[in-house]
Amino acid sequence: MRKILYEDCNNNSMFMKELFIQVQKLSELKLSWSISNLEFIPVDKGDLIGEMEELYNFQERILDEHKIVISHNSFMELLENIRTIYEGNFEVLIRGNQLNIKVFDGDIIEIDGEMENELKIEK
Repeated sequence: MRKILYEDCNNNSMFMKELFIQVQKLSELKLSWSISNLEFIPVDKGDLIGEMEELYNFQERILDEHKIVISHNSFMELLENIRTIYEGNFEVLIRGNQLNIKVFDGDIIEIDGEMENELKIEK
């Protein structure tokens, strides 16, 4: 298990997005993420509520279902409107191996799985 301490816990979405993109590159197939315990802060877009409806529906689904599965591309699109991930469990199956990424308090990121050493982490 690798632990990363990310210093800017109020603005970690770009780091997380780059991490998820690296994970996708480990597979020739489009991945599906299993996501649970997700708590995030959206990007402040002022009064543009219409643009945030999809993100709001995503958050409601997680609250209702507790664990959801979403395609990699759909998840990356949602991350465009997320500023900070404070908490979350992200699981994915790559070439028959499970990889888990957990975020705690926005600054502690744990990566656990057979392929964790194939990810190049730069803070």
